[in-house]
Amino acid sequence: MGYRYPGEGTKAAIELYPIAGKKVNSAASEAGLSGSSIPTLLVEGDDKPGLGLAITQAIAGAGINTAFFVAQSIGRRFSAVLGFETEADTKAAAPLIKKAAASRKK
Repeated sequence: MGYRYPGEGTKAAIELYPIAGKKVNSAASEAGLSGSSIPTLLVEGDDKPGLGLAITQAIAGAGINTAFFVAQSIGRRFSAVLGFETEADTKAAAPLIKKAAASRKK
């Protein structure tokens, strides 16, 4: 994902996720990319009506704030990247997201 920083005509961000493994990290570093300090989760699965709502309600119901939620569906598949304020929020949200996604499979 790429976007221009608000109010900045010459500054933009390029976001890649997930970046894991020594070889991939090395390639990203050589390209001038660096890791973000925002804790994130990648959610992937079958696209079902109401899935995004179920996920956001589960997280909000637990009193967890998100820094961002970027989602897309392609064909019958769904993917989303969720950013959180803290690593603890990320860990607390993960089982809630799994439960919310499982409830939409029925």
